[in-house]
Amino acid sequence: MQSFQIHTVYSPWYLLLCLAAGIGISWLLYRKSGPWPTGLRWFLATLRAVLVTLVCFLLLEPYTRRIKQEELKPTVVLALDNSESVALFTPKDQLNSALQALDGLAERLRAKGLRVEYEINSADSAVTNFAEIPFAAPVTNLHALLETGRRKYQKENLAALVLISDGIHNQGPTPTFQNYAANVYPVALGDSIPKPDVVLEELAYNKVNYSGTSFPVQARLRHTGFAGTTVTVLLQEGGKTVQRQNVTLPRSTDVPVSFQVTAAQPGKKHYEVLVQGPDAEFTKLNNQRHAYLDVVKGKLNILLAAAAPHPDVKAIRSALITNPLLNVEVVLGPFQNPKFQSPYDAAILHQIPNSNGMGTNWLQRLRTANVPSFYILGSQTDFNAFNNLQAGITLPRPSIQFDEVQPLLNAKFQRFATEPIAKGRIRTWPPAAVTFGDWALGGSTEIILYQQVGNVQSTKPLLVYKASAPAPTAVLLTDGSWQWRLSEAADHGEAQIYDDLMTHMVQLLANRRDQKRLHVYPVKDEFNVSEEVILQADVYNAVQEEVFGQTVSLTLTREGGQQTRHRFKHEQGGEGLKLGALPGGVYRYSATTQADGQTHTDTGEFLVVEQNLEALQAVADHELLNQLAQRSETRLYYPTQLAQLEQDLLAANFKTILRSKEEEKNLLEQSWYYILLLVLACAEWALRRYYGSL
Repeated sequence: MQSFQIHTVYSPWYLLLCLAAGIGISWLLYRKSGPWPTGLRWFLATLRAVLVTLVCFLLLEPYTRRIKQEELKPTVVLALDNSESVALFTPKDQLNSALQALDGLAERLRAKGLRVEYEINSADSAVTNFAEIPFAAPVTNLHALLETGRRKYQKENLAALVLISDGIHNQGPTPTFQNYAANVYPVALGDSIPKPDVVLEELAYNKVNYSGTSFPVQARLRHTGFAGTTVTVLLQEGGKTVQRQNVTLPRSTDVPVSFQVTAAQPGKKHYEVLVQGPDAEFTKLNNQRHAYLDVVKGKLNILLAAAAPHPDVKAIRSALITNPLLNVEVVLGPFQNPKFQSPYDAAILHQIPNSNGMGTNWLQRLRTANVPSFYILGSQTDFNAFNNLQAGITLPRPSIQFDEVQPLLNAKFQRFATEPIAKGRIRTWPPAAVTFGDWALGGSTEIILYQQVGNVQSTKPLLVYKASAPAPTAVLLTDGSWQWRLSEAADHGEAQIYDDLMTHMVQLLANRRDQKRLHVYPVKDEFNVSEEVILQADVYNAVQEEVFGQTVSLTLTREGGQQTRHRFKHEQGGEGLKLGALPGGVYRYSATTQADGQTHTDTGEFLVVEQNLEALQAVADHELLNQLAQRSETRLYYPTQLAQLEQDLLAANFKTILRSKEEEKNLLEQSWYYILLLVLACAEWALRRYYGSL
């Protein structure tokens, strides 16, 4: 049902003046008899009066309003947990029968006037029935499944969320502590009776270790029904057994097993712990786990130097020490001086160069040693000296005035990966002061954070990076980032995004190019099997300026020697090489490209972590589903009780609602009005011409 209305900005009483103007002009033109019959003269006068009235009507700033009303039926979302655990621990016949019954339930509810929608974990396309759904999701995030249904249909008269799951939840917030926009009706799959089983439940190890040292890999076994049985636990690397232990399972269900490992060479390491359990156990899918770790030569030496004590220093140091690979030396002028005992891999210079000259000699030594630098600017910065550093951004005419700006993440910056929650959290960080002026970006400088003034998103930079080799630079235009860390920690209990941003910036700077012309690197060192693997590249000319347009050829080798070949274009702001989701393991790559008529190469490696979470718990967690039902004041259902579920949904008497949608549009922007004016003018002109007068 639609309605069409015309309104004016000014009082509609002014329409009488428009009508008077139309009648007056028409009377002046047709008051004397002409070569037309009397009836025709009155008709022509009416056409002219209407035409003039409609033209004058535009002075009242008219606009149209269309009101459309539509019925929204109650929406019931059937949210199916299609994770691997459901198919692993639910008998196939029972599962197929339950899925067919759910499809039948959906049809009956639609016949009763309800709208029924399907949702599953990580759906790539629309789901029309459950009978053909593959149970292949590697993790279970019940909160994300319910939240997807809520987000998609909350404005579509969402009435109920029917969650079909075994209750095993191993990723994301626990759903029993969350609020949803509709009542949750859980349907329990799987078997809640414990099975005779041996489970390798946990591996504990340091992800970063130093070459030549010994480090532990600790496993924890859990068993049901095998007390007194002896099992063999193997530690393997590259498919070869490195160590083995025979363990007799005690009456207690938890059994610790520890291996001591020594890695002589630096690099990514992949160990697998495997339990050779009894033949009578329920499944062997949970008898192995993977350990992925990084063996390094030593820590990166980072200098954090400030011209004077400042809250930024503590905030940045607190962020950097969350990364065990960084050794941070803090220097506060004028009380301390950098030691320069060992080469610095990167330096963070807070308000250096300084207006009072503090730290100038430190800066000179760092630049002579080609140390990558992260400049943090503020009210005490010497902008003339800073402009001469050619750090990728300049302020030719600094002002004594400041803008209060919020950070805004540049989604196109691809040199390191950010968490999915980063964009939303960064937008909530409080404003910080930035020196007002026309900031000028240098060539090949990339923006990481933009400035947002109030609600206005600008293209002015706030945090930039310049990939000049051998000493890349980064510049943060404010000395108020300490507020960001405090705010995020207060709102979320931790400052994860701020800490990641600072550590990623330092690692990006400290990753020296060593005059190489080609540098290929992953956007993160470790990926999950469900994540997309992305590689980026930098190419430099003979004077170490970044250039673009080259084609990079890459050979990817996984454990076992399998190789794949790829090609991608190196473009400014490009997406790099997207490899998609890969199986777990250590991957090594070699890349080549042509620049200035020469062939340049680079090599590297990254990890893809396989967690195998779905097989860890062979018992359905119906208690979690029951708690969800109690929180929604519903009840827990089983596949044999779908008829009762149907009755309860219908008995809830969900209401159809009417939704009105209004659309307002300026009459000056609508072509039909001009066509009407043209028709009136042309009709009058044609009649006058035909009957002998213009």
